[in-house]
Amino acid sequence: MNTGLISRRYAKALYEYASKRKMENVLYARMQTLVREINAIPKLKTILRSPMIPTVYKKDLLAEASGANPEPVYLDFVRLVTENHREEMVFDIAMNYQILYRQRKNISVVSLISAEPMSAEALSRIKNRVQQKTHGEVEFSTVIDRSIDGGFIFQLEDMRLDASVKGQLEKIRRKLNSL
Repeated sequence: MNTGLISRRYAKALYEYASKRKMENVLYARMQTLVREINAIPKLKTILRSPMIPTVYKKDLLAEASGANPEPVYLDFVRLVTENHREEMVFDIAMNYQILYRQRKNISVVSLISAEPMSAEALSRIKNRVQQKTHGEVEFSTVIDRSIDGGFIFQLEDMRLDASVKGQLEKIRRKLNSL
């Protein structure tokens, strides 16, 4: 069974369903919360995959995992997934929904890892520059990782720029080892 294809089809159908009801933005936020919760509590994936756990319990769990007061569109999604015994694919469906949403809304995902906190002005300049280049919105996240020893790592979708001290030292080490 091709779970990637199935989860993409569910995500596409869900997006179309939510769009017709003008709820795609709200559902996007729900899917982000759901993915965060599943990542934070790995046991959720195990429970959703287990044939020993009753479907009713999984349905309640999915309703709660997306945050308080889920909208009818999300609850319809949960009902459909559980009725078709696709609970183990919920994480993949939620991820694919987010990808599809970002594509349709022209949203780029940017991650900036730095050794020290950056000023709000510098972050704003970077975000504005990315918006100019992509002609769309930007979801921007920053992470402080002192292990990179200085500099930064910038990631935009699949493009990665490693300007960290640790990354530069690793490049030098590889070159020296290849001699």
